[in-house]
Amino acid sequence: MAHGTGAPGQRRAPAGRGSRLRGVWAGIIAILAVLVGILVVNLVNGEDATKDPNASAAAPSRTPLDTALGTTSPSTIRSATASPTATPSAPARPDPVRTTPAPTPPPEQPAAGPGARPGAAVSTPIAVLNKSQIKGLAEAAARKLTDTGFTVSRTGNFLSTYNVPVTTVYYADGQEQAAQTLKDAVPGIEKIVPRSETRIVVEDPLILVITRDFPADPEK
Repeated sequence: MAHGTGAPGQRRAPAGRGSRLRGVWAGIIAILAVLVGILVVNLVNGEDATKDPNASAAAPSRTPLDTALGTTSPSTIRSATASPTATPSAPARPDPVRTTPAPTPPPEQPAAGPGARPGAAVSTPIAVLNKSQIKGLAEAAARKLTDTGFTVSRTGNFLSTYNVPVTTVYYADGQEQAAQTLKDAVPGIEKIVPRSETRIVVEDPLILVITRDFPADPEK
């Protein structure tokens, strides 16, 4: 005798089987959604690459090691070598050499040749003044000067109170060389003195003041 109300020979399906089928379908749908998402992303990236094919090659990439070491990546080196050659700069022009002209030496007085008179090299006239009490001594000294080649402007007596102990040539500024030439050429002249160091007011550029010891014969 059979128990229950169900038809004989039929069995009821287990309750957990339907739940497993639903889980399988849910997993398949999730996988399909991921695949569709990947496909969409690839399509979008493909369009961007088509619009700007050189975007990725515009800037050479630098690795972290290159950044740390301050080196340049091979792609950067290739792009630098492929760039047009830079125009060489013009060579620097050397500075002109500046030369300073040598100073012009003062003109030398012509040397006296054989037989030439020493006074010929002196063009400054000379005043001969007599400091002694010997009459005619200035005129005798003037003849000695003209015989030696000098030019005598005048003769006379030395009336100044300035003391002149020996025969001396007093010279104005710029006449030192002429005074020295006169002293060297005429015996009896003891020294030369700048007129600016004295109280002599005579304005002649060269003044020969002779004393009684000057070797000249006033009688001739």
